[in-house]
Amino acid sequence: MKNSVLVAFFVLVLMVVAAAQTSNNLGFVMHQVKPGETIYSISKAFGIEQKELVNANPDLVLGLKAGQQLRIPSLQTNPTKAVYPQQQEELPSFVHYKVKRKNTLHYIARQFDVDVEDILKYNPEARTGINKGQVLRIPVKADLERIAAQQAEKALLEPEVPGEVLHRVVGNETLYSISKKYNCSIASILAMNPGAVNGLRIGMELKIQPEEGPQTTGAVASEDGYFWHRVVSGETFWGLEKKYDITKDELTELNPVLKNGLQSGLQIRIPMQKVPEIQVVPADESAFEKYEVGRGETLYSISRRFDVKIPELKRVNPVLNYRGLVAGETILVPKKKEKIQPDTEFMIKTPVSPADKTDYSIEVYVENTSSVCPPNPAARTGFYQVGLMLPLYLPANDTINRVRVSVEEMLADTSLLNQVKNVSELPVDSFYIRKDKQVYARSDNFLHFYEGVLLAVDSLQRAGMHVQLNVFDTNQSAAVIDSLIRLDIFRELDLIIGPVYPEQQKQVADFAFKNRIPMVSPLSAAGTFEQNNPYYFKVNPTKEYLIRKTADYIAEEYYDKNLIVLKMGEYKHLPEAELVSLCREKLFFSDFNNHSNRVLFHEYNFQEEGTWGLSRILSNDQENVFIIPSETEAQLSVAITNLNGIAEKYPVTLVGQSNFQRYKSIQTEYFHHTNLNFLSPYFVDYQSPVVNHFVSRFRRNFAAEPNQFSFQGYDVAFYFMSALFNYGENFIDCLFGFQPDLTQCVFSFDKVSRMGGYMNQGLFVTEYGRNYNVSMKGIIGKHAGYLSGE
Repeated sequence: MKNSVLVAFFVLVLMVVAAAQTSNNLGFVMHQVKPGETIYSISKAFGIEQKELVNANPDLVLGLKAGQQLRIPSLQTNPTKAVYPQQQEELPSFVHYKVKRKNTLHYIARQFDVDVEDILKYNPEARTGINKGQVLRIPVKADLERIAAQQAEKALLEPEVPGEVLHRVVGNETLYSISKKYNCSIASILAMNPGAVNGLRIGMELKIQPEEGPQTTGAVASEDGYFWHRVVSGETFWGLEKKYDITKDELTELNPVLKNGLQSGLQIRIPMQKVPEIQVVPADESAFEKYEVGRGETLYSISRRFDVKIPELKRVNPVLNYRGLVAGETILVPKKKEKIQPDTEFMIKTPVSPADKTDYSIEVYVENTSSVCPPNPAARTGFYQVGLMLPLYLPANDTINRVRVSVEEMLADTSLLNQVKNVSELPVDSFYIRKDKQVYARSDNFLHFYEGVLLAVDSLQRAGMHVQLNVFDTNQSAAVIDSLIRLDIFRELDLIIGPVYPEQQKQVADFAFKNRIPMVSPLSAAGTFEQNNPYYFKVNPTKEYLIRKTADYIAEEYYDKNLIVLKMGEYKHLPEAELVSLCREKLFFSDFNNHSNRVLFHEYNFQEEGTWGLSRILSNDQENVFIIPSETEAQLSVAITNLNGIAEKYPVTLVGQSNFQRYKSIQTEYFHHTNLNFLSPYFVDYQSPVVNHFVSRFRRNFAAEPNQFSFQGYDVAFYFMSALFNYGENFIDCLFGFQPDLTQCVFSFDKVSRMGGYMNQGLFVTEYGRNYNVSMKGIIGKHAGYLSGE
């Protein structure tokens, strides 16, 4: 009986094989079986009958296994003629590079001025890592740009099909995963993209016609509840862990390529469930339009449709800071201001962002709000000791105000004589006396900072806070600082502000860490103590952070403009080189160039070609956005002077840095003519009631005008001492969303590493307008997103 069963089984197999031989002339697509798939689900996905699938894969009679390779018959009307002729993609020329020890893909990409994804496209085996001695094909940058330009021009000539989506293949995507993503059959994808019958390549562009039904867009959702995240330069594992609440081990398990490190350009999978649940409730329904996202739509297409800035869409739909759009979901779109009633007032009641001047109100509820603390009534009854460490140079100030006076001068000067109680006390010849109130030059700004702190202390004491300010003159001396921290009072401090110079901070930072006392670095962006000290706060963000956020700002604000890098000399060794690389990366390898005619990104060598060649790349009908990668005042002065002349004929915007304002060789009116934009942690709005009140108090108390250090002293002291007053000694965990009214800062502190401290991420976008106004265009920060001031 057993033998007869086996014979019958093998006869069945032979019959299936014979049947399969009748379709040998058909084309096939290879598919790797995934866990949970069945013969029915696979045949449904590929739009074929189950028997056709079994005929093409006789071993299916033995069962379906995960990882099994299946041949999927492609639909053809004539088995002797291929319906899908192979399309030859134009290839760039290549340079062959032999991998050296310690090389990374990011390093090699930087060496050849290409993107990591360019290398992976033509070296797919490198996705699992590279080894010493391995030879890579590096595409020539000029060829890549030429091919991209040709493809863009070709796309313009092809008629657009309604509802059609252009999808770029990323990571380890398959025809099956793409068909699920767009809710369409693989057969329809092959019909529209004949070249895909020979396999997919990273970077390949596919035309997709999504079918009806609820499904996510290609920009966001992936198979089995995942979405793709593209790694950008400067991104860290810690940053991803915080953003998506996922551990490094979990990320690596999902993306084995991460075993070789986090490299720019990689596409990695993130579980959709890691995106936080965020609910937005409009305070005024009439200020928004509720819009249902259609299939294939992106932030860029919606922003152009409604003429709303992309950052503003993210701001009122905070979940979009974590992922892209999902087809079928409803988002809020702010209406144009002229459509809003003039008496509508903006007020934010949540810790997501500080108040600004837009014309609507929202309330945001985040699923995990454990870090949002209510005020602690017990904290308001406490007594707090605050230490302020500044280089006031008191001995130098005492010396500079001591002048030599003879007895004759003393007797002739009544004001001096009044300082002496008994004439018999006069010395025989001369003596020193404090005569004028002069200030030692090096301590002037720190005295302004101290005066700002005093006004903050006064404000909080009037509000009921019991606080004692202990001021220590560090005199910029390590020996002095070492003696100060040995004082008994230091162990009783609840907050330490200063020292101001990083080279003087180590002793205090170690002391603060050991005794669990929050320590604030109030002025300098240098130093790295925040990396390993959980009690350390850096108020001024690093230049690296400013550059990353400037690149984000350019990509979101000017993605459809004419971007020009004005090269004034060799800059690859400068931090500004990273700004250029990030802008190029964000503009060319994202959805930006899918929703505009093409990305206009030029690098022009001004040093060699002068101004005459610029006319070839300048645009008359759209903004010409300039970046000048230089830190030399002389080079910047020449460049901006020439841009000033160009701005008379062309629309020009210069995206620069805050230090441009300090260069005396550049006329301020040139900044207005070139519409200078820059990101900075400071902006003083002299129309603000808080600023006006502060200025009045400063004048009244110190008979002088406040400067930037005065505002900074007030803001730093008021922010951290207010946190003490509201939450007590353990205020660190309660800073999320804590935003008291300040004069020139918007503080948004975030941890820089798992075991480290905090850095301020709040930035203002400042604009020198063509109307000669200097205005705050928006706010950037973890809790603020980007708030458009327009």
